[in-house]
Amino acid sequence: MHRQAPSSSEPSPRPSSSATVDLTPPNDEPVLSPVAFENTDSLAKPPAVPKKSDRHLPTLSRQNPASSALTMSSPPTASTEFPELPPAPPSKQYGAGYSAMHPVPTVQHYQADQKAHAAEADEYARIVAARRGEQEARERETDRDGNLGQADDGKPAVEGDEANAAKTQKKQTGESQGGKGPANEKQRLMDQMNANKVKPTDRIKNAEKGERRVRDPITGGEIIVKDADPKDFDVSRAAQVGSNILFHQFPPPRPASVDTLLAKLKALEYGSAVALVVVWVSVAFGSGFWQFAWRSILCGAVGFGLMAGMSVVGRGLEKEVERVRQDMHRQRGEAFSPPTPESVEWLNGLVKLIWGLVDPSIFVSVADMVEDILQQSLPGFVDAVRITDLGQGSNPIRITSIRALPDQPGDEGYPKDGWINEGNPQIKSKDTAGKDIEEDQAGDYYNFECAFSYAALPGQGAHLRAKNIHLLIEFFLGLYDWFHIPSESSVQINGGAVLMTVPIWIQVEQIFGVVRLRVQFITEPPFVRNLTFALVGVPSVEVSAVPMSERLPNVLDLPFISSFVKMGIAAGTAELAVPKSMTLNLQEMLSGAAVGDTRAIGVFIITIHYCEDLSAQDNNGKSDPYVVLAYAKFGKPLYSTRIITGDLNPVFEETAMLLLTMDEVKSKEDLSAMLWDNDKASADDLVGRVQIPVDELMKTPNKMIRRTDKLHGFEDANDMPGTLHWSIGYFEKAPLLKELERAPTADEAKAAPAPTKTAPEMEMSPYDQAPHPAKKDLPPPPPDVQKTKPDPEWPSGVLSVILHQVNNLERQNLAGASGDREGEAGQDTDEPSEQSDNLPSGYGEVLINDDLVYKSRVKQYTTNPYFEAGTEVFVRDWQNTVVRVVIRDSRLRENDPILGIVSLRLSEVFAEASSVTQTYALVEGVGFGKASISLAFRGVRATLPPNLRGWDTGTLELADVAFTADATGPERFDAQATGLRIITSESVEAAPKKAARVEGDTVSWDMDRLRMPVYSRYQSSVVFELGRSGALAVLGKGHPDAIAVLWLQDLTDDTEQDVTIPVFVGQDLGTLRLNVINDQTAKHHDFQAVGSIKARIKLDSGLDEDHDKLRLSQSRRHALEAYDHIEGEAKLAEKQAHYDDDGVIDKQEKRDIDRAHKRQLESRGRGLAQVKAYRQAKWMLGGVKDRVPIGKKKAREPTVQTEA
Repeated sequence: MHRQAPSSSEPSPRPSSSATVDLTPPNDEPVLSPVAFENTDSLAKPPAVPKKSDRHLPTLSRQNPASSALTMSSPPTASTEFPELPPAPPSKQYGAGYSAMHPVPTVQHYQADQKAHAAEADEYARIVAARRGEQEARERETDRDGNLGQADDGKPAVEGDEANAAKTQKKQTGESQGGKGPANEKQRLMDQMNANKVKPTDRIKNAEKGERRVRDPITGGEIIVKDADPKDFDVSRAAQVGSNILFHQFPPPRPASVDTLLAKLKALEYGSAVALVVVWVSVAFGSGFWQFAWRSILCGAVGFGLMAGMSVVGRGLEKEVERVRQDMHRQRGEAFSPPTPESVEWLNGLVKLIWGLVDPSIFVSVADMVEDILQQSLPGFVDAVRITDLGQGSNPIRITSIRALPDQPGDEGYPKDGWINEGNPQIKSKDTAGKDIEEDQAGDYYNFECAFSYAALPGQGAHLRAKNIHLLIEFFLGLYDWFHIPSESSVQINGGAVLMTVPIWIQVEQIFGVVRLRVQFITEPPFVRNLTFALVGVPSVEVSAVPMSERLPNVLDLPFISSFVKMGIAAGTAELAVPKSMTLNLQEMLSGAAVGDTRAIGVFIITIHYCEDLSAQDNNGKSDPYVVLAYAKFGKPLYSTRIITGDLNPVFEETAMLLLTMDEVKSKEDLSAMLWDNDKASADDLVGRVQIPVDELMKTPNKMIRRTDKLHGFEDANDMPGTLHWSIGYFEKAPLLKELERAPTADEAKAAPAPTKTAPEMEMSPYDQAPHPAKKDLPPPPPDVQKTKPDPEWPSGVLSVILHQVNNLERQNLAGASGDREGEAGQDTDEPSEQSDNLPSGYGEVLINDDLVYKSRVKQYTTNPYFEAGTEVFVRDWQNTVVRVVIRDSRLRENDPILGIVSLRLSEVFAEASSVTQTYALVEGVGFGKASISLAFRGVRATLPPNLRGWDTGTLELADVAFTADATGPERFDAQATGLRIITSESVEAAPKKAARVEGDTVSWDMDRLRMPVYSRYQSSVVFELGRSGALAVLGKGHPDAIAVLWLQDLTDDTEQDVTIPVFVGQDLGTLRLNVINDQTAKHHDFQAVGSIKARIKLDSGLDEDHDKLRLSQSRRHALEAYDHIEGEAKLAEKQAHYDDDGVIDKQEKRDIDRAHKRQLESRGRGLAQVKAYRQAKWMLGGVKDRVPIGKKKAREPTVQTEA
């Protein structure tokens, strides 16, 4: 099936007077379509560029022989060298979902990409035109020397290209098949003689429009592509001869009488408009203003109706003729498929058979993708959109041609490294036992290209429309969230707002496109592993939109609806167009294996120790440095240290964990550490950066390596002052242990098939009389992730949480009944319905150890939201981790209430498995439903100390604080009655001077046990300040006399311990308190120890009621609400139950009980919260408080991953 580039026996489309252009294939070699122009010749010589008149087969994809390169986006210059193309991006894995690296596509982003593609196409056309001019000049010089057909180097000037039969010839007038004929020959000679008179701009205009060079992710070569156009697939024009029945000239072009009829209809449309203008002029004037207005409106409405009606009829007639032609093409192919060889109709017959048997539910992910794109791209006057139905019908997609691509088995250099590991030997997939998966490195590859098309069946009846591919889309109309449009078909949302719903029937009329595929075949069943595919350009899609109302016209004639739906589909398919691609693991899909592993292949553990001799970025000769960790190409910050103000030698001692996936390895990423100077009034300044290739760090796994790196600027050659001292370790995932795999249950053992004999077991040597019995002793299969619990030796690792969908999601009907209620059913008894007037707009949040880490997109107005969204995070100890998945209802100008929560302890979830997929009921919210959730954990080969395996959120308990002065030190600090302040990042507690008791060299304070809420515990400290001095000391604003600093990362969770902390005095205690105080700090900071503070300290993990006193951001507030619903309210009720132990409930206790009761009612949408005005007023008040810059300090904002 694969043809090499044409040799001298297959003339190339060379624009020369000494050779004719003949694309007719040999009779014994039928050519299939589409074919990409493949060439392995170097571009040191000009490429073969046929004239427009010689292009029998306008190309949708053709292989570019370029070996030199620059980027296509470079500005146009006089150079005729083709720019170098970057490598194709890593293939997206099927089912990976959206993330920050793979955000939700939008029409706006697609339009921006189109502009970039247009610039690339213009640059390519310019280079082609310039090379064509150079080639023609050489040919004229060669002709004068009498060396016809030879270039300067004695080789043929033009190498032949393969024809692409997916595209058809542009011009046939005066041409015969193969490019011969008097008219064609004469035109070519005239073009050659006048070539030097043609303007360069005209050459570009005559070039193929929209073609651009890209990297093919399938073969790894460079190809020329353009987005599909229906004209390129016009089956009425013969692309070439051959035995493929689909490319015989049939059916005939559209009859000329149809064009005449349409022209008459258009003339009638204009005539009607003119006639109505005459009527309006005749009757509108002379009868007063109101008569003038009425007659003008009447004439205008009648005129608009007539013109719209005739336009709809004209477009319908035109589409129906095209449907009939396409149906004739389909019928002809089916009629001739049995006797005609080399045809793909046998495959179309198989597709047609399977098409009707496919379960429509497998297209839910496709509908979800289209819905997300449309939702993200909505204009302001449309509030939301949802797809309520998707059907493939019984009219299948058709395959028009298949052809093999280069690099087949037996070819030189087969297989290419890029197919296996993207050219990077570090890329190796491992199974659950930690062994390399041989299937990824073994087997054979088959590359091929396939052209496909689709045409709706003729006719527009309801029974025919259902046979075509269709979607039912509902638009919810409003205006920028300010008001909504009521109508007969309206839905009441969120208890008050009314939206006008416009259901639109979207029917796919035509699809034309080309796709390239690479299939990996292996020796083990099911004999196929990975399928990688990439669309060659964005397919051409034509749709029609019909409102589900007999009173409305076909809205496809309205430009907004047609362009919006088509652009949404185009934006989605563009994510799969070259150079992008997608890979499906068919082995796992066909065998039913659980995809229970994590996408992360390992973890980087990074400790930022300190920096030295940084450059001063502020006017005071100092800097306010902080360090940001990221992957250089991706660019998004993944971790940021605290800011240390006024210091050129900061000591951080912070530890971060970054996940590493195959995407970073395939992209050959660099790990980047960037030092910035924090500025409040302007953009932060770069102090310096360090970049290390990821593959270099992976060479020494499972151990920490201390490094000292010189800082560089934005360019590596640009040195910056300062050095960074840090430690980095790459830690691989730990294998599962076979001995931890549980035995099968009785039902599993009964249902399991009998073990089959393996291929080695059945092998026989020439003189054997029976198979080798010894070969039964084969290695056991790797542990099953669904039956093997994580290894307790490695408690730290990667946790994957995926929210698939929520079934029967609905809000409680909290409206009270009225009138005669005897014998009536209570609330919440109806089945959930998409037509209900109480539809939720659900979205999911993932909380890990009381920290919000992930938020999904909103699924508007549906009772069965399909998310297929999730995240992967590093957890310090899976045995002490709590995961909560919260489903909320997105409200307009209200706080989003909790519909339900799923709370899970990983020690229980992973008691018998490392990967679990289960349906959980939503509880403790204002709604109902069942969420399908998958969780998977894989430990890494790193052992963290107990103090680093705690939660990042907690409450610090302090008691028995006492200061002891050091009488032997060089700096004397007398033990005297003084005030004490205890400060964390979120709160401040103080003990006055009068509470101090002095006993010799020891000062203690009488105070109750303190509870201080803490966020970002591993970046925070608790500071003890002794005394106050300075001009503002009387107001409590002076600087402390001495400080003691305890970093909370040194504490172990939920363990009460006595701690001794050194007390220091010095010149700049404000900067000193931000540094970890050690020997390195003493080199650059002036301070002395004057004593120590002893205290009894305990760090309680997780949230509690003390956190409610803080000024919280939205993400912190959401986490606290989830905690209250699951634990907080129950603990508070238990605490208040003891208020009566002394026999008296005082006024404060009574207020606390009333406040808790009111809060519980409001959190569940009851009481005053049932009134919409009250909910909106509370939302506005909260917004004002968040924006007022005075009052309590706002808690530190966490990093929340999203799908955007």
